[in-house]
Amino acid sequence: MSGIGKVVCVTGASGYIASWLVKLLLQQGYTVNASVRDPNDSEKTAHLVALDGAKERLHLFKANLLEEGSFDSAVNGCDGVFHTASPVIGSIIDPKAQLIDPAVKGTLNVLRSCAKVPSIKRVVITSSLSSVFENGKPLTSDVVVDETWFSDTVHCQKFQHWYALSKTLAEEAAWKFGKENGIDLVTIHPGLVIGPLLQPTINTTTQLILNQINVQPVLNKVYHFVDVRDVANAHIQAFEVASASGRYCVAGPAVHMLESLKILQHLYPSLSIPEKCEDSEPLKPKYQISDLKAKHLGINFIPLEKMSGEEKVVCVSGASGYIASWLVKFLLQHGYTVKASVRDPNDLKKTKHLVELDGAKERLYLFKADLMEEGSFDSAINGCDGVFHTASPVFHSATDQQAEIIEPAVKGTLNVLKSCAKAPSVKRVIITSSMAAVLINGKPLNPDVVVDETWFSDSVFCENMKIWYAASKARAEKAAWEFAKENEIDLITIHPGVTLGPLLQPTMNDSVSLIMNLTNGPQKFPNRVYSYHDVRDVARAHIQAFEVGSASGRYFLSGYIAHISELLKILQQLYPALTIPQR
Repeated sequence: MSGIGKVVCVTGASGYIASWLVKLLLQQGYTVNASVRDPNDSEKTAHLVALDGAKERLHLFKANLLEEGSFDSAVNGCDGVFHTASPVIGSIIDPKAQLIDPAVKGTLNVLRSCAKVPSIKRVVITSSLSSVFENGKPLTSDVVVDETWFSDTVHCQKFQHWYALSKTLAEEAAWKFGKENGIDLVTIHPGLVIGPLLQPTINTTTQLILNQINVQPVLNKVYHFVDVRDVANAHIQAFEVASASGRYCVAGPAVHMLESLKILQHLYPSLSIPEKCEDSEPLKPKYQISDLKAKHLGINFIPLEKMSGEEKVVCVSGASGYIASWLVKFLLQHGYTVKASVRDPNDLKKTKHLVELDGAKERLYLFKADLMEEGSFDSAINGCDGVFHTASPVFHSATDQQAEIIEPAVKGTLNVLKSCAKAPSVKRVIITSSMAAVLINGKPLNPDVVVDETWFSDSVFCENMKIWYAASKARAEKAAWEFAKENEIDLITIHPGVTLGPLLQPTMNDSVSLIMNLTNGPQKFPNRVYSYHDVRDVARAHIQAFEVGSASGRYFLSGYIAHISELLKILQQLYPALTIPQR
Protein backbone atom coordinates (compact mmCIF):
# COMPACT_ATOMS: atom_id res chain seq x y z
CA MET A 1 0.00 0.00 0.00
CA SER A 2 2.89 2.36 0.79
CA GLY A 3 4.20 2.27 -2.78
CA ILE A 4 0.96 2.62 -4.70
CA GLY A 5 1.22 5.48 -7.19
CA LYS A 6 4.97 5.93 -6.63
CA VAL A 7 7.61 5.34 -9.30
CA VAL A 8 11.19 4.44 -8.38
CA CYS A 9 14.29 3.47 -10.31
CA VAL A 10 16.60 0.58 -9.38
CA THR A 11 19.97 0.54 -11.13
CA GLY A 12 21.76 -2.75 -11.76
CA ALA A 13 18.40 -4.44 -11.22
CA SER A 14 19.50 -7.94 -12.21
CA GLY A 15 22.01 -8.11 -9.34
CA TYR A 16 21.67 -10.04 -6.09
CA ILE A 17 20.51 -7.30 -3.71
CA ALA A 18 18.75 -5.36 -6.47
CA SER A 19 16.64 -8.36 -7.52
CA TRP A 20 15.27 -8.69 -4.00
CA LEU A 21 14.79 -4.93 -3.84
CA VAL A 22 12.73 -5.01 -7.05
CA LYS A 23 10.71 -7.94 -5.71
CA LEU A 24 9.86 -6.20 -2.43
CA LEU A 25 9.12 -2.88 -4.16
CA LEU A 26 6.66 -4.57 -6.51
CA GLN A 27 5.05 -6.35 -3.56
CA GLN A 28 4.51 -2.97 -1.92
CA GLY A 29 2.80 -1.54 -4.98
CA TYR A 30 5.62 0.55 -6.46
CA THR A 31 6.13 0.99 -10.19
CA VAL A 32 9.78 0.13 -10.84
CA ASN A 33 12.01 1.44 -13.62
CA ALA A 34 14.82 -1.12 -13.64
CA SER A 35 18.08 -0.40 -15.40
CA VAL A 36 20.11 -3.31 -16.79
CA ARG A 37 22.92 -3.59 -19.31
CA ASP A 38 20.74 -5.36 -21.88
CA PRO A 39 16.96 -5.62 -21.45
CA ASN A 40 16.90 -8.29 -24.17
CA ASP A 41 19.25 -10.65 -22.31
CA SER A 42 16.66 -13.04 -20.90
CA GLU A 43 19.29 -14.92 -18.90
CA LYS A 44 19.76 -11.78 -16.80
CA THR A 45 16.17 -10.49 -16.78
CA ALA A 46 13.85 -13.54 -16.83
CA HIS A 47 13.74 -13.73 -13.02
CA LEU A 48 12.72 -10.06 -12.87
CA VAL A 49 9.93 -10.17 -15.43
CA ALA A 50 8.56 -13.30 -13.73
CA LEU A 51 8.06 -11.47 -10.39
CA ASP A 52 4.55 -10.82 -9.08
CA GLY A 53 3.42 -7.42 -10.37
CA ALA A 54 6.17 -7.21 -12.98
CA LYS A 55 3.81 -7.43 -15.93
CA GLU A 56 1.93 -4.36 -14.77
CA ARG A 57 4.57 -2.27 -12.97
CA LEU A 58 8.11 -3.25 -14.01
CA HIS A 59 9.82 -1.44 -16.88
CA LEU A 60 13.31 -2.36 -18.08
CA PHE A 61 15.76 0.30 -19.32
CA LYS A 62 19.15 -0.09 -20.92
CA ALA A 63 21.91 1.83 -19.12
CA ASN A 64 25.69 1.84 -18.87
CA LEU A 65 27.53 3.06 -15.77
CA LEU A 66 30.27 4.72 -17.84
CA GLU A 67 27.93 6.66 -20.18
CA GLU A 68 26.80 10.05 -18.91
CA GLY A 69 23.09 10.56 -19.58
CA SER A 70 22.58 6.82 -19.87
CA PHE A 71 20.24 6.81 -16.86
CA ASP A 72 18.18 9.86 -17.87
CA SER A 73 15.21 7.95 -19.22
CA ALA A 74 15.18 5.44 -16.34
CA VAL A 75 15.08 8.08 -13.57
CA ASN A 76 12.85 10.58 -15.37
CA GLY A 77 9.58 11.06 -13.49
CA CYS A 78 10.69 8.96 -10.52
CA ASP A 79 9.99 9.71 -6.85
CA GLY A 80 13.12 7.95 -5.71
CA VAL A 81 16.22 6.17 -7.02
CA PHE A 82 18.04 3.14 -5.62
CA HIS A 83 21.56 2.97 -7.04
CA THR A 84 22.84 -0.57 -6.54
CA ALA A 85 24.85 -1.03 -9.74
CA SER A 86 28.57 -1.46 -9.02
CA PRO A 87 31.08 -4.13 -10.02
CA VAL A 88 32.09 -6.83 -7.49
CA ILE A 89 35.00 -8.66 -9.07
CA GLY A 90 37.20 -11.20 -7.28
CA SER A 91 40.14 -11.43 -9.67
CA ILE A 92 41.51 -7.96 -10.48
CA ILE A 93 43.98 -7.22 -13.28
CA ASP A 94 43.29 -3.51 -13.80
CA PRO A 95 41.68 -2.05 -10.62
CA LYS A 96 40.97 1.35 -12.18
CA ALA A 97 39.19 0.00 -15.25
CA GLN A 98 37.47 -2.97 -13.61
CA LEU A 99 36.36 -1.49 -10.30
CA ILE A 100 37.17 2.13 -9.55
CA ASP A 101 35.95 3.88 -12.72
CA PRO A 102 32.65 1.96 -12.91
CA ALA A 103 32.02 2.59 -9.19
CA VAL A 104 32.93 6.30 -9.09
CA LYS A 105 31.93 7.41 -12.60
CA GLY A 106 28.84 5.19 -12.48
CA THR A 107 27.68 6.75 -9.21
CA LEU A 108 28.25 10.26 -10.53
CA ASN A 109 26.48 9.50 -13.81
CA VAL A 110 23.43 8.23 -11.93
CA LEU A 111 23.44 11.30 -9.65
CA ARG A 112 23.82 13.66 -12.64
CA SER A 113 20.70 12.10 -14.13
CA CYS A 114 18.92 12.47 -10.77
CA ALA A 115 19.90 16.16 -10.56
CA LYS A 116 17.90 16.80 -13.75
CA VAL A 117 14.67 15.39 -12.26
CA PRO A 118 12.84 17.62 -9.75
CA SER A 119 10.38 14.85 -8.81
CA ILE A 120 13.11 12.77 -7.14
CA LYS A 121 12.77 13.11 -3.38
CA ARG A 122 15.62 10.84 -2.26
CA VAL A 123 18.45 8.73 -3.62
CA VAL A 124 19.54 5.60 -1.77
CA ILE A 125 22.97 4.21 -2.67
CA THR A 126 24.16 0.68 -1.96
CA SER A 127 27.63 1.05 -0.50
CA SER A 128 29.42 -1.50 1.70
CA LEU A 129 30.96 -2.03 5.13
CA SER A 130 34.25 -2.02 3.25
CA SER A 131 33.89 1.78 2.93
CA VAL A 132 33.54 2.01 6.72
CA PHE A 133 36.22 0.00 8.56
CA GLU A 134 39.19 -0.33 6.15
CA ASN A 135 41.36 2.33 7.77
CA GLY A 136 44.09 0.51 9.68
CA LYS A 137 42.50 0.91 13.10
CA PRO A 138 42.84 -2.21 15.28
CA LEU A 139 39.68 -4.33 15.20
CA THR A 140 39.79 -5.89 18.64
CA SER A 141 36.95 -7.54 20.54
CA ASP A 142 36.12 -4.32 22.44
CA VAL A 143 35.72 -2.26 19.25
CA VAL A 144 32.28 -1.17 18.02
CA VAL A 145 32.29 0.19 14.47
CA ASP A 146 29.53 2.64 13.61
CA GLU A 147 28.53 5.14 10.93
CA THR A 148 31.16 7.66 12.05
CA TRP A 149 33.94 5.40 10.75
CA PHE A 150 35.31 5.90 7.22
CA SER A 151 37.72 3.75 5.25
CA ASP A 152 41.01 5.35 4.31
CA THR A 153 41.82 5.38 0.59
CA VAL A 154 45.60 5.39 1.17
CA HIS A 155 45.31 2.35 3.45
CA CYS A 156 43.09 0.53 0.90
CA GLN A 157 45.51 1.25 -1.93
CA LYS A 158 48.56 0.23 0.12
CA PHE A 159 47.09 -3.19 0.92
CA GLN A 160 45.47 -3.52 -2.55
CA HIS A 161 41.96 -3.72 -1.14
CA TRP A 162 40.58 -2.60 -4.49
CA TYR A 163 36.90 -3.26 -3.82
CA ALA A 164 37.06 -1.26 -0.57
CA LEU A 165 38.88 1.51 -2.41
CA SER A 166 36.23 1.65 -5.15
CA LYS A 167 33.35 1.83 -2.63
CA THR A 168 35.13 4.45 -0.52
CA LEU A 169 35.92 6.69 -3.49
CA ALA A 170 32.39 6.26 -4.88
CA GLU A 171 30.85 7.22 -1.54
CA GLU A 172 33.08 10.28 -1.18
CA ALA A 173 32.13 11.42 -4.68
CA ALA A 174 28.44 10.81 -3.99
CA TRP A 175 28.33 12.88 -0.80
CA LYS A 176 30.23 15.73 -2.46
CA PHE A 177 27.92 15.77 -5.50
CA GLY A 178 24.80 15.38 -3.34
CA LYS A 179 25.77 18.35 -1.19
CA GLU A 180 26.61 20.55 -4.19
CA ASN A 181 23.35 19.71 -5.97
CA GLY A 182 20.93 19.59 -3.04
CA ILE A 183 20.18 15.86 -3.38
CA ASP A 184 18.68 14.08 -0.36
CA LEU A 185 21.10 11.15 -0.18
CA VAL A 186 21.24 8.05 2.04
CA THR A 187 23.92 5.33 1.85
CA ILE A 188 23.43 1.71 2.95
CA HIS A 189 26.52 -0.23 4.10
CA PRO A 190 25.79 -3.97 4.29
CA GLY A 191 28.18 -6.63 5.53
CA LEU A 192 28.63 -9.98 3.80
CA VAL A 193 25.26 -10.51 2.14
CA ILE A 194 23.91 -14.05 1.96
CA GLY A 195 20.51 -15.70 1.64
CA PRO A 196 18.29 -17.08 -1.13
CA LEU A 197 19.07 -16.24 -4.75
CA LEU A 198 16.55 -14.84 -7.21
CA GLN A 199 18.95 -14.48 -10.12
CA PRO A 200 20.21 -17.66 -11.87
CA THR A 201 23.91 -17.04 -11.15
CA ILE A 202 25.77 -17.35 -7.84
CA ASN A 203 26.75 -14.00 -6.37
CA THR A 204 30.24 -13.18 -5.09
CA THR A 205 29.48 -13.52 -1.37
CA THR A 206 27.80 -16.90 -1.79
CA GLN A 207 30.76 -18.01 -3.90
CA LEU A 208 33.09 -16.95 -1.08
CA ILE A 209 31.34 -19.41 1.25
CA LEU A 210 31.23 -22.19 -1.33
CA ASN A 211 34.94 -21.79 -1.99
CA GLN A 212 35.61 -22.67 1.67
CA ILE A 213 33.79 -25.99 1.46
CA ASN A 214 35.96 -29.03 0.83
CA VAL A 215 39.04 -26.85 1.20
CA GLN A 216 41.72 -27.11 3.88
CA PRO A 217 42.43 -24.80 5.65
CA VAL A 218 39.84 -22.04 6.04
CA LEU A 219 40.32 -18.25 6.05
CA ASN A 220 41.12 -16.79 9.47
CA LYS A 221 38.65 -13.94 9.10
CA VAL A 222 35.65 -12.45 10.87
CA TYR A 223 32.60 -11.45 8.87
CA HIS A 224 29.35 -9.66 9.61
CA PHE A 225 26.74 -11.62 7.70
CA VAL A 226 23.41 -10.09 6.77
CA ASP A 227 20.41 -11.57 5.00
CA VAL A 228 19.77 -10.18 1.51
CA ARG A 229 16.11 -9.63 2.41
CA ASP A 230 17.09 -7.46 5.37
CA VAL A 231 19.38 -5.44 3.10
CA ALA A 232 16.64 -4.92 0.50
CA ASN A 233 14.18 -3.96 3.23
CA ALA A 234 16.69 -1.48 4.68
CA HIS A 235 16.86 0.27 1.29
CA ILE A 236 13.08 0.65 1.18
CA GLN A 237 12.92 1.88 4.77
CA ALA A 238 15.71 4.38 4.04
CA PHE A 239 13.53 5.76 1.23
CA GLU A 240 10.20 5.69 3.05
CA VAL A 241 11.16 6.89 6.54
CA ALA A 242 11.20 10.66 6.23
CA SER A 243 13.67 11.12 9.10
CA ALA A 244 16.24 8.75 7.56
CA SER A 245 19.54 10.48 6.76
CA GLY A 246 23.24 9.86 6.27
CA ARG A 247 24.87 6.44 6.43
CA TYR A 248 23.46 3.14 7.74
CA CYS A 249 25.58 0.10 8.66
CA VAL A 250 23.44 -2.96 7.96
CA ALA A 251 25.09 -6.06 9.40
CA GLY A 252 24.51 -8.79 11.95
CA PRO A 253 26.79 -9.98 14.77
CA ALA A 254 30.42 -10.90 14.15
CA VAL A 255 30.97 -14.52 13.11
CA HIS A 256 34.26 -16.21 12.36
CA MET A 257 34.36 -18.07 9.05
CA LEU A 258 34.84 -21.35 10.94
CA GLU A 259 31.61 -20.76 12.88
CA SER A 260 29.63 -20.05 9.72
CA LEU A 261 30.88 -23.27 8.16
CA LYS A 262 29.85 -25.24 11.25
CA ILE A 263 26.32 -23.85 10.89
CA LEU A 264 26.38 -24.98 7.26
CA GLN A 265 27.49 -28.46 8.29
CA HIS A 266 24.67 -28.64 10.82
CA LEU A 267 22.20 -27.79 8.07
CA TYR A 268 23.87 -30.05 5.49
CA PRO A 269 25.67 -32.89 7.33
CA SER A 270 27.10 -34.42 4.13
CA LEU A 271 29.31 -31.39 3.52
CA SER A 272 33.02 -31.70 4.19
CA ILE A 273 33.97 -28.65 6.26
CA PRO A 274 37.53 -27.48 7.06
CA GLU A 275 38.37 -27.77 10.75
CA LYS A 276 41.34 -25.39 11.01
CA CYS A 277 42.42 -22.00 9.73
CA GLU A 278 45.00 -21.15 7.09
CA ASP A 279 47.55 -20.06 9.68
CA SER A 280 48.55 -21.11 13.17
CA GLU A 281 47.58 -17.72 14.59
CA PRO A 282 44.74 -17.40 17.14
CA LEU A 283 41.30 -16.79 15.68
CA LYS A 284 40.75 -13.17 14.70
CA PRO A 285 38.87 -11.22 17.39
CA LYS A 286 35.19 -10.46 16.89
CA TYR A 287 34.71 -6.72 16.65
CA GLN A 288 31.14 -5.48 16.48
CA ILE A 289 29.16 -3.33 14.06
CA SER A 290 26.64 -1.02 15.74
CA ASP A 291 23.05 -1.78 14.72
CA LEU A 292 21.47 1.10 16.65
CA LYS A 293 20.94 3.39 13.69
CA ALA A 294 19.69 0.58 11.45
CA LYS A 295 17.16 -0.44 14.09
CA HIS A 296 15.75 3.09 13.97
CA LEU A 297 14.71 2.20 10.42
CA GLY A 298 12.74 -0.74 11.83
CA ILE A 299 15.25 -3.39 10.75
CA ASN A 300 15.47 -6.51 12.94
CA PHE A 301 18.17 -8.73 11.52
CA ILE A 302 17.57 -12.38 10.68
CA PRO A 303 20.20 -14.37 12.65
CA LEU A 304 22.78 -16.27 10.61
CA GLU A 305 21.40 -19.67 11.59
CA LYS A 306 17.94 -18.57 10.38
CA MET A 307 19.01 -17.07 7.06
CA SER A 308 18.20 -20.32 5.34
CA GLY A 309 15.19 -20.81 7.63
CA GLU A 310 15.36 -24.51 6.91
CA GLU A 311 15.48 -25.54 10.56
CA LYS A 312 12.31 -23.63 11.38
CA VAL A 313 8.92 -25.27 11.01
CA VAL A 314 5.80 -23.24 11.70
CA CYS A 315 2.08 -23.78 11.46
CA VAL A 316 -0.38 -21.27 9.99
CA SER A 317 -4.03 -21.94 10.75
CA GLY A 318 -6.67 -20.77 8.27
CA ALA A 319 -3.90 -20.53 5.70
CA SER A 320 -6.14 -19.81 2.71
CA GLY A 321 -7.35 -16.53 4.23
CA TYR A 322 -6.35 -13.01 3.26
CA ILE A 323 -3.72 -12.20 5.89
CA ALA A 324 -2.69 -15.84 6.25
CA SER A 325 -1.94 -16.23 2.54
CA TRP A 326 0.52 -13.33 2.67
CA LEU A 327 1.95 -14.72 5.90
CA VAL A 328 2.56 -18.08 4.23
CA LYS A 329 4.14 -16.33 1.24
CA PHE A 330 6.59 -14.34 3.40
CA LEU A 331 7.41 -17.33 5.61
CA LEU A 332 8.31 -19.38 2.55
CA GLN A 333 10.42 -16.49 1.28
CA HIS A 334 12.27 -16.51 4.61
CA GLY A 335 13.01 -20.21 4.19
CA TYR A 336 10.55 -21.56 6.76
CA THR A 337 8.82 -24.88 6.34
CA VAL A 338 5.09 -24.16 6.67
CA LYS A 339 2.40 -26.56 7.83
CA ALA A 340 -0.78 -24.88 6.67
CA SER A 341 -4.18 -25.85 8.03
CA VAL A 342 -7.23 -25.46 5.79
CA ARG A 343 -10.75 -26.85 5.88
CA ASP A 344 -10.23 -29.04 2.82
CA PRO A 345 -6.74 -29.55 1.31
CA ASN A 346 -8.37 -30.95 -1.85
CA ASP A 347 -10.40 -27.80 -2.55
CA LEU A 348 -8.24 -26.25 -5.27
CA LYS A 349 -10.33 -23.08 -5.31
CA LYS A 350 -9.09 -22.37 -1.78
CA THR A 351 -5.56 -23.81 -1.97
CA LYS A 352 -4.30 -23.30 -5.53
CA HIS A 353 -2.81 -19.87 -4.78
CA LEU A 354 -0.88 -21.38 -1.84
CA VAL A 355 0.61 -24.38 -3.64
CA GLU A 356 1.78 -22.08 -6.46
CA LEU A 357 3.84 -19.86 -4.14
CA ASP A 358 7.63 -19.81 -4.48
CA GLY A 359 9.04 -22.54 -2.25
CA ALA A 360 5.67 -24.24 -1.74
CA LYS A 361 6.64 -27.36 -3.64
CA GLU A 362 9.54 -27.99 -1.27
CA ARG A 363 8.35 -26.54 2.06
CA LEU A 364 4.55 -26.20 2.21
CA TYR A 365 2.36 -28.96 3.63
CA LEU A 366 -1.44 -28.76 3.80
CA PHE A 367 -3.39 -30.21 6.74
CA LYS A 368 -7.12 -30.60 7.21
CA ALA A 369 -8.40 -28.99 10.41
CA ASP A 370 -11.70 -27.79 11.84
CA LEU A 371 -11.90 -25.02 14.45
CA MET A 372 -14.70 -26.79 16.29
CA GLU A 373 -12.93 -30.17 16.61
CA GLU A 374 -10.57 -30.56 19.57
CA GLY A 375 -7.39 -32.35 18.48
CA SER A 376 -8.01 -31.36 14.87
CA PHE A 377 -4.81 -29.27 14.81
CA ASP A 378 -2.57 -31.84 16.53
CA SER A 379 -0.88 -33.16 13.40
CA ALA A 380 -0.40 -29.71 11.88
CA ILE A 381 1.23 -28.32 15.04
CA ASN A 382 3.27 -31.37 16.06
CA GLY A 383 7.01 -30.65 15.70
CA CYS A 384 6.56 -26.93 14.99
CA ASP A 385 8.75 -24.15 16.40
CA GLY A 386 5.95 -21.63 16.22
CA VAL A 387 2.25 -21.33 15.46
CA PHE A 388 0.38 -18.48 13.77
CA HIS A 389 -3.33 -18.78 14.53
CA THR A 390 -5.19 -16.67 11.96
CA ALA A 391 -8.31 -18.80 11.45
CA SER A 392 -11.47 -17.09 12.69
CA PRO A 393 -14.88 -16.39 11.15
CA VAL A 394 -15.53 -12.88 9.84
CA PHE A 395 -19.32 -12.68 9.44
CA HIS A 396 -21.11 -9.38 9.78
CA SER A 397 -24.52 -10.93 9.08
CA ALA A 398 -25.39 -14.17 10.85
CA THR A 399 -28.68 -15.78 11.85
CA ASP A 400 -27.18 -17.37 14.97
CA GLN A 401 -24.41 -15.10 16.22
CA GLN A 402 -23.38 -17.39 19.07
CA ALA A 403 -23.02 -20.47 16.86
CA GLU A 404 -21.69 -18.81 13.71
CA ILE A 405 -19.34 -16.14 15.11
CA ILE A 406 -18.57 -16.35 18.83
CA GLU A 407 -18.22 -20.11 19.38
CA PRO A 408 -15.92 -20.74 16.38
CA ALA A 409 -13.69 -17.85 17.47
CA VAL A 410 -13.44 -18.89 21.13
CA LYS A 411 -13.50 -22.67 20.76
CA GLY A 412 -11.29 -22.53 17.68
CA THR A 413 -8.67 -20.49 19.52
CA LEU A 414 -8.75 -22.83 22.51
CA ASN A 415 -8.56 -25.91 20.29
CA VAL A 416 -5.45 -24.54 18.58
CA LEU A 417 -3.88 -23.67 21.95
CA LYS A 418 -4.71 -27.12 23.34
CA SER A 419 -2.82 -28.65 20.42
CA CYS A 420 0.07 -26.24 21.07
CA ALA A 421 0.19 -27.28 24.73
CA LYS A 422 0.84 -30.87 23.60
CA ALA A 423 3.83 -29.87 21.44
CA PRO A 424 6.92 -29.05 23.56
CA SER A 425 8.76 -27.80 20.46
CA VAL A 426 6.42 -24.79 20.11
CA LYS A 427 8.31 -21.76 21.39
CA ARG A 428 5.73 -19.06 20.67
CA VAL A 429 2.15 -18.68 19.45
CA ILE A 430 1.00 -15.60 17.51
CA ILE A 431 -2.74 -14.99 17.34
CA THR A 432 -4.35 -12.69 14.78
CA SER A 433 -6.82 -10.66 16.79
CA SER A 434 -8.29 -7.33 15.71
CA MET A 435 -8.63 -3.67 16.55
CA ALA A 436 -12.21 -4.73 17.36
CA ALA A 437 -10.84 -6.44 20.50
CA VAL A 438 -9.30 -3.15 21.62
CA LEU A 439 -11.59 -0.22 20.82
CA ILE A 440 -15.19 -1.14 21.59
CA ASN A 441 -15.91 -0.56 25.26
CA GLY A 442 -18.17 2.49 25.35
CA LYS A 443 -15.38 4.98 25.99
CA PRO A 444 -15.65 8.17 23.89
CA LEU A 445 -13.28 8.24 20.91
CA ASN A 446 -12.51 11.95 20.68
CA PRO A 447 -9.65 13.52 18.65
CA ASP A 448 -7.57 13.85 21.83
CA VAL A 449 -7.89 10.13 22.67
CA VAL A 450 -4.88 7.87 22.15
CA VAL A 451 -5.72 4.17 22.04
CA ASP A 452 -2.97 1.71 22.93
CA GLU A 453 -2.46 -1.90 24.01
CA THR A 454 -3.86 -1.25 27.50
CA TRP A 455 -7.35 -0.84 26.01
CA PHE A 456 -9.70 -3.85 25.89
CA SER A 457 -13.09 -4.16 24.26
CA ASP A 458 -15.97 -5.04 26.59
CA SER A 459 -17.64 -8.19 25.27
CA VAL A 460 -20.88 -7.49 27.17
CA PHE A 461 -21.04 -3.98 25.71
CA CYS A 462 -20.35 -5.43 22.24
CA GLU A 463 -23.14 -7.97 22.54
CA ASN A 464 -25.59 -5.38 23.85
CA MET A 465 -24.74 -3.21 20.84
CA LYS A 466 -24.94 -6.32 18.62
CA ILE A 467 -21.36 -5.86 17.41
CA TRP A 468 -20.87 -9.60 17.16
CA TYR A 469 -17.49 -9.70 15.43
CA ALA A 470 -15.97 -7.49 18.14
CA ALA A 471 -17.58 -9.64 20.82
CA SER A 472 -16.07 -12.77 19.27
CA LYS A 473 -12.57 -11.29 19.07
CA ALA A 474 -12.75 -9.92 22.63
CA ARG A 475 -13.94 -13.23 24.07
CA ALA A 476 -11.42 -15.26 22.03
CA GLU A 477 -8.54 -13.07 23.16
CA LYS A 478 -9.57 -13.26 26.81
CA ALA A 479 -9.83 -17.05 26.61
CA ALA A 480 -6.43 -17.23 24.90
CA TRP A 481 -4.63 -15.22 27.58
CA GLU A 482 -6.21 -17.27 30.36
CA PHE A 483 -5.27 -20.58 28.73
CA ALA A 484 -1.75 -19.38 27.90
CA LYS A 485 -1.13 -18.30 31.49
CA GLU A 486 -2.39 -21.63 32.87
CA ASN A 487 -0.32 -23.65 30.40
CA GLU A 488 2.80 -21.43 30.21
CA ILE A 489 2.48 -20.68 26.50
CA ASP A 490 4.48 -17.73 25.16
CA LEU A 491 1.63 -15.86 23.50
CA ILE A 492 1.47 -12.67 21.42
CA THR A 493 -1.64 -11.11 19.90
CA ILE A 494 -1.66 -8.87 16.81
CA HIS A 495 -4.47 -6.31 16.46
CA PRO A 496 -4.79 -4.86 12.95
CA GLY A 497 -7.45 -2.45 11.80
CA VAL A 498 -9.09 -2.50 8.35
CA THR A 499 -6.65 -4.53 6.26
CA LEU A 500 -6.29 -3.61 2.60
CA GLY A 501 -3.88 -4.37 -0.22
CA PRO A 502 -3.41 -6.92 -3.01
CA LEU A 503 -5.20 -10.25 -2.89
CA LEU A 504 -3.46 -13.59 -3.21
CA GLN A 505 -6.57 -15.70 -2.75
CA PRO A 506 -9.20 -15.75 -5.56
CA THR A 507 -12.04 -14.43 -3.40
CA MET A 508 -12.52 -10.91 -2.08
CA ASN A 509 -11.88 -10.54 1.63
CA ASP A 510 -14.25 -8.89 4.08
CA SER A 511 -12.42 -5.58 4.54
CA VAL A 512 -11.98 -5.06 0.78
CA SER A 513 -15.67 -5.89 0.29
CA LEU A 514 -16.49 -3.23 2.90
CA ILE A 515 -14.90 -0.60 0.64
CA MET A 516 -16.17 -2.02 -2.65
CA ASN A 517 -19.74 -2.03 -1.37
CA LEU A 518 -19.53 1.75 -1.17
CA THR A 519 -18.66 2.22 -4.86
CA ASN A 520 -21.11 2.38 -7.76
CA GLY A 521 -24.07 1.88 -5.47
CA PRO A 522 -25.10 3.76 -2.34
CA GLN A 523 -25.43 7.53 -2.35
CA LYS A 524 -24.21 7.87 1.24
CA PHE A 525 -21.24 6.54 3.17
CA PRO A 526 -21.15 5.64 6.87
CA ASN A 527 -19.89 8.35 9.22
CA ARG A 528 -16.94 6.31 10.53
CA VAL A 529 -13.22 6.54 11.11
CA TYR A 530 -11.00 3.51 10.51
CA SER A 531 -7.34 2.61 10.93
CA TYR A 532 -6.11 1.17 7.63
CA HIS A 533 -3.20 -1.23 7.17
CA ASP A 534 -1.53 -2.92 4.25
CA VAL A 535 -1.93 -6.71 4.40
CA ARG A 536 1.81 -7.12 3.79
CA ASP A 537 2.64 -5.00 6.84
CA VAL A 538 0.26 -7.09 8.94
CA ALA A 539 1.87 -10.33 7.73
CA ARG A 540 5.36 -8.99 8.45
CA ALA A 541 4.25 -7.91 11.94
CA HIS A 542 3.31 -11.53 12.66
CA ILE A 543 6.75 -12.75 11.59
CA GLN A 544 8.54 -10.05 13.58
CA ALA A 545 6.45 -10.94 16.63
CA PHE A 546 7.69 -14.52 16.31
CA GLU A 547 11.33 -13.78 15.52
CA VAL A 548 12.10 -10.88 17.88
CA GLY A 549 13.01 -12.48 21.20
CA SER A 550 11.89 -9.50 23.29
CA ALA A 551 8.40 -9.31 21.73
CA SER A 552 5.58 -9.86 24.21
CA GLY A 553 1.93 -9.15 24.92
CA ARG A 554 -0.40 -7.30 22.57
CA TYR A 555 0.49 -5.25 19.48
CA PHE A 556 -2.03 -2.73 18.15
CA LEU A 557 -1.10 -1.94 14.53
CA SER A 558 -1.85 1.74 14.15
CA GLY A 559 -1.78 2.56 10.46
CA TYR A 560 -3.35 5.35 8.42
CA ILE A 561 -6.27 6.69 10.44
CA ALA A 562 -8.86 8.41 8.30
CA HIS A 563 -12.56 9.02 7.85
CA ILE A 564 -14.04 6.71 5.26
CA SER A 565 -14.75 9.75 3.06
CA GLU A 566 -10.97 10.35 2.76
CA LEU A 567 -10.43 6.78 1.59
CA LEU A 568 -13.17 7.12 -1.00
CA LYS A 569 -11.57 10.31 -2.34
CA ILE A 570 -8.24 8.50 -2.72
CA LEU A 571 -10.02 5.67 -4.55
CA GLN A 572 -11.65 8.12 -6.93
CA GLN A 573 -8.27 9.75 -7.69
CA LEU A 574 -6.80 6.34 -8.49
CA TYR A 575 -9.87 5.11 -10.39
CA PRO A 576 -11.78 8.12 -11.84
CA ALA A 577 -14.45 5.91 -13.42
CA LEU A 578 -15.75 4.81 -10.02
CA THR A 579 -18.96 6.37 -8.73
CA ILE A 580 -18.27 7.47 -5.16
CA PRO A 581 -20.92 8.62 -2.66
CA GLN A 582 -20.48 12.30 -1.83
CA ARG A 583 -22.18 12.49 1.58
